[in-house]
Amino acid sequence: MISMNNYKLRDFFMQPNSVYSRLVVRRIVLGLAFFLLFTVSLSAEFISDKVSLAVGEVSDRDIVAPRTVSYTDSIKTKKLEEKVVNSIANVYDLDLGAAANAEENIANVFKITRNILVDKANVNDEQKADKLQKELAVSVPSAVVTALIHLDEQDLTKAEEQAKTISRKYFQRGIREDDLDLVKSQVIADIDQLKLNKNVATIVGGITQPLLRANFVLNVRETENRKKAALASLDPVQETVKKGQVLVSKGDHVTAEQIKMMEELGLYKGQANEKRILGITVFVLLVMLVTLGYLYRFARPVYDNDLQLVLIGSILFMSLWIGKCAHSLNSLNYDFVAPIAAGALLTAILIEARLGILISIILALFISIITEHDIRAVCCVLIGSMIGIYSLSKKDHGHSLTRTGIWIAAINFLVIASTGLIEQIDGMEILKEGGLGILSGIISAVITTGLLPYLENAFNITTAIKLLDLAKPNHPLLQRLLLDAPGTYHHSVLVGNLAETAAERIGADPVVVRVGAYYHDIGKIKRPYFFVENQEGMENPHDKIAPSLSTLIITSHIKDGLELSRDYKIPKIIMDIIAQHHGTTLVSYFYKRATENEHSECIVEADFRYEGPAPQTKEAALIMLADSCEAAVRSISKPNVNRIEATVRKIIREKLNEGQFDNCNLTLKDLDVIGDVFIRVLSSMFHTRIEYPDGIK
Repeated sequence: MISMNNYKLRDFFMQPNSVYSRLVVRRIVLGLAFFLLFTVSLSAEFISDKVSLAVGEVSDRDIVAPRTVSYTDSIKTKKLEEKVVNSIANVYDLDLGAAANAEENIANVFKITRNILVDKANVNDEQKADKLQKELAVSVPSAVVTALIHLDEQDLTKAEEQAKTISRKYFQRGIREDDLDLVKSQVIADIDQLKLNKNVATIVGGITQPLLRANFVLNVRETENRKKAALASLDPVQETVKKGQVLVSKGDHVTAEQIKMMEELGLYKGQANEKRILGITVFVLLVMLVTLGYLYRFARPVYDNDLQLVLIGSILFMSLWIGKCAHSLNSLNYDFVAPIAAGALLTAILIEARLGILISIILALFISIITEHDIRAVCCVLIGSMIGIYSLSKKDHGHSLTRTGIWIAAINFLVIASTGLIEQIDGMEILKEGGLGILSGIISAVITTGLLPYLENAFNITTAIKLLDLAKPNHPLLQRLLLDAPGTYHHSVLVGNLAETAAERIGADPVVVRVGAYYHDIGKIKRPYFFVENQEGMENPHDKIAPSLSTLIITSHIKDGLELSRDYKIPKIIMDIIAQHHGTTLVSYFYKRATENEHSECIVEADFRYEGPAPQTKEAALIMLADSCEAAVRSISKPNVNRIEATVRKIIREKLNEGQFDNCNLTLKDLDVIGDVFIRVLSSMFHTRIEYPDGIK
């Protein structure tokens, strides 16, 4: 039923009237589908609902960060900026002319006073005071004017000197606008400390205070420039929220900073982080383009196969969600328990090991996004998956997933332990995480074992494991071969041993070769006694029929074998070997018999040839040679190394000259290696036994 569904799926895509029959359309549809799946999966978070709390409200539950995120805290940054701006002192420029102008005004006051005092026209104090008040350029209190006209020259000189001294003192210190009132009050205190007489003290204070003014002028432009420079050199306040951190505890009043954290995590009122989604979108697009580019350049058969592309996408999608499910568990670092290696193992087994390595790298890249760039989790996924692929071996006639799971578990533990020591993590925590890594390796092997049969059937893929099931002697079709055609069964086993020995030497698949050899003559079940290996002690039925009919019977075992294979659901790769293992070779024995008859001129050679096609793969060509060489050497009356070698070399040469290897990628060097292996193995199988004397065994 599954196989029929597969054909229906392919027929749907390939129908002439279907828009999906066009390669470009199919690729665009598949590419967009997986692009959306990957992007949405990496962007979506495991959050049941969004938080809609306002500042000051009481939280009804604990709100926990689902992932680690770093962000700029605008609130704290603004406060820091205000603090820095307030800490920048204002820039003032010194007015050098203020002090000189004040001293000049003081000197003018006393000069005018002396002139009025010596003027004879001023006969009384009232006239002197009025004239002084009018001529003074500085506005002074009337008490100061009165005191001035009552001083003698000595006191005038003393008052002038003290006024200049005090004025000079404060101008040299510098007077700011906001400090002017304070300076004037300090002038009174300084005058009191001088112990001057009342009139002199009144004059010094009354003249000095009005003349004091700010000589430090605020430089607005320079001050603003310094504030701007300070702000430009200021780094924004960065906050980091760790995965599993409690943002708001149940019963707490929510603050603006907590709401900011929830917004950055996308937890607040359904807010989506547009920048994160955009970044993931571009990242996924780049990864997909690089992957397709690799397939196009280095794995073109996979690139041209829609089902295998869908298989790769499905494995990536499945592994991606396994990683997300593990990451959503916050109680421990469950990233290490995710059996991500299963995706790489499935790809290596179902397609090829090099693509398994590629999938390992892609999954590590995706996991880096899920785990917020946790280098330890990325290393665990990448190294564990690659070691798992390395441990897969076909030399054992299959993939030992139990051994692979153990290797992944051991490597996961070492990676977790070593990276934990680098980051100086607590020893007990490393052991806990290492235990999760061991569990990940075991689960990866279990998942791979469980999913393999379903993926094989769903995507019409034949793996070594499936082939090894066919090679078991208890397979119903092999049981029929053993019971109905025991000679053919024995011949097939010998051909399998012979071909498998040479397979690895020339880069062919030994599992395909062995299983193909077991089933290559399965069609002989229909008419077993028409084949010489099954005629032990029987009369040869071909002696009584025409050579043309004998040829038809002999060549029909190919067609019969294909029909039986379809009935027993034998994989296509084995059916191809059945169809190709004789190629288009001539049934020479019966052709020769036919040409020896009376009407030999009417004989058409093509009627005595197999329909073919010629071998298309190394495996089919290898079985062709092993089949012919085993049968030919078995027919030698007294076999020895020289006769066996001559027979093997002759058969290989004849097949090559007939063009049977034109469509497979066998090289002359491969043929030479095959000949050497066959000669060695056949010599050990068909050596001449020593004849023992009677009574000795």
